[in-house]
Amino acid sequence: MGNKNKKENGDTKPPPYAASQSNPSLHTDVEKEFKVEEEIERGEWTNKAEFLLSCIGLSVGLGNVWRFSYLAYENGGAAFVVAYIILQILIGKPMYMMELIVSQYCGRGPTGIWAMNPCAKGIGISMGVISLVASTYYNVIVSYTLYYLFASMQKVLPWTTCKDEWLDYGCVEKTTRKLETCTGNATLDMVDKCLCHTTNYTFNEGLTVNCTNTTNTAVAELYFYLPYNKMFALHFTIYKRLYHVLTSSSKTVIQKAPNMYPSDMGAPIWQLALCLLLGWIIVVVCLIKGIKSSGKVVYFTATFPYVILIILLVRGCLLDGAIDGVKYFIVPEWSKLATLDVWAAAAGQMFFSLSVAFGGILMFGSYNKFKNNVYGDALIISSMDLITSIIAGFVVFTNLGGMAKAIGVSVQDVAKGGYGLAFVAYPEALSKLPPNQLWSILFFFMLFTLGLDSQFGFLETTLVCIQDEFPQLRKYKTHMCIGFGVALYLIALPCITNGGDYVVTLLDFFGADFSVLFIAVCESIAIMWVYGVKRFMKDCEYMLGHAPRPMYFWAFCWSVCAPFLTGALFLYRMIKFKSPEITKGVPYPLFARGIGFALTALVLIPIPLTFLYTFFTAKGTVFERLRTITTPDDTWGPNDGSMKHRLVNTVEMVAKHGIDNPEVVAKGDVYTHL
Repeated sequence: MGNKNKKENGDTKPPPYAASQSNPSLHTDVEKEFKVEEEIERGEWTNKAEFLLSCIGLSVGLGNVWRFSYLAYENGGAAFVVAYIILQILIGKPMYMMELIVSQYCGRGPTGIWAMNPCAKGIGISMGVISLVASTYYNVIVSYTLYYLFASMQKVLPWTTCKDEWLDYGCVEKTTRKLETCTGNATLDMVDKCLCHTTNYTFNEGLTVNCTNTTNTAVAELYFYLPYNKMFALHFTIYKRLYHVLTSSSKTVIQKAPNMYPSDMGAPIWQLALCLLLGWIIVVVCLIKGIKSSGKVVYFTATFPYVILIILLVRGCLLDGAIDGVKYFIVPEWSKLATLDVWAAAAGQMFFSLSVAFGGILMFGSYNKFKNNVYGDALIISSMDLITSIIAGFVVFTNLGGMAKAIGVSVQDVAKGGYGLAFVAYPEALSKLPPNQLWSILFFFMLFTLGLDSQFGFLETTLVCIQDEFPQLRKYKTHMCIGFGVALYLIALPCITNGGDYVVTLLDFFGADFSVLFIAVCESIAIMWVYGVKRFMKDCEYMLGHAPRPMYFWAFCWSVCAPFLTGALFLYRMIKFKSPEITKGVPYPLFARGIGFALTALVLIPIPLTFLYTFFTAKGTVFERLRTITTPDDTWGPNDGSMKHRLVNTVEMVAKHGIDNPEVVAKGDVYTHL
């Protein structure tokens, strides 16, 4: 030990304290008793640009393109945007800043920061689990973008031409209005095709015109969803069937099953399996050296999407009918602001988009230099997320407006929810822009890079949670990254079967979307109420040289708005719980909902279990135990090098940190024998 200095986290380890320097015998005794164990460095951002781009890449993902735009359309247009902005100011930005400050202050990830409040360590474990769940299904969506990227390189885009076997589904090569049911009036019904009555077959037989049994369905929708024809497959031997699958030009993407019972699931679709494998290979290669490798990749993956978005926005604004799409996006329905559904949707999108309470922000912030101006970073990153969502909304709806004008329908008829916006409506809109192959390649490559950044954050968060708890595993970073990549690829295989779309929705709804609000409530309470907002402010002042300004606004948001508003929205979601649906009005089967709630329990159970474990293993009366498990332990402190050695007395502690050390206050004579 002696006078040897060690470079760690960008700071030089200070020499032993003055008292031991003046008394060699004391120095020797203390060195033997408190010998600091060498640890492998966690790593540090090479420069600030890597940190900012990584955080932007984590926050700005696929959801900014399709999820934000569709939710805005479904929830009152500009009214939803107003609710989103208000919630981001009162909850999103403050919590984003809180996570960056606390992780940069202590230089630890989602599990390590809870040295400040040991009984709340389960929150960090839940963050690691929720990121693991998200990385499992998120890369499946990334594999869809790869599938479309490769399909865009064909001479004729496969979602622009109806195949013979699709005609029975009412396939049309452009979106049209749904057929009206036949009236029985031959004069009216002969003008155009009409739809047969779905239940009154006697009525259909009495018609003097031929009716059709299906509604018109856009080829782009059939290309993405249409299930593989099982009856057709039964007429083939296994060899002929394999040959047909490999050579058929009419194969579809997810080949969606009509239900999600085990008998409907089927085997993994080999094309998606290869795309998923390629996606995981790229993720593992980019993360294999941690932030040393991913920090370089984000220079491209975090900036390229903006280039494409701006190009597509300019192109979309030039389309005839673009203004109609813009109106659907921005014209407000102010009455919807009075409904809690809009606020709940805005809150869900805010947490999903910013990645607050997922652990990724804590992970990225822990690699910062101690004196980094995290205050400005938090404002920049959260603002970029909002700006990107709005730009993507204009891009999507200008193109949908132009598409609606070209085929003579309303924007409402071409706007799709969920995946449909990214993989059905938008590919169809791009097919109208010559050269359509170029626009499709650019768009899906943009989606791929958007998804890749977020996937980096999800997987790295889980790895950091494990490595912070077991620092000796850091030297096996490469092995862990490869191992998790292989394991998660195998776990995700059910997501690329015929029933895989239902599995992805299940994982997203119960494993991430439904759980993150509860984690956010627990996190804000554990930090701002238990650790204390005043103590947090002092830590921030010590690190940055000043408290966040305006101080009372941030304190109010952290201690009141974040826990109460988020908690209220979580309770509302619980009370108004609505299961995901197979089709409109048909909820998931009971067994699927049971699996979903079990997944939610798996994500959230570490929070109460950790509290109970620390409580019952502590000593003393009930109040003494509560005080012990909510008091920062002796490893808690700033990541500026001052906690790398033991201090002699509380006087030096005050001089060193400018604040009281709660460990000394809580445990009295911990340092007196020094």
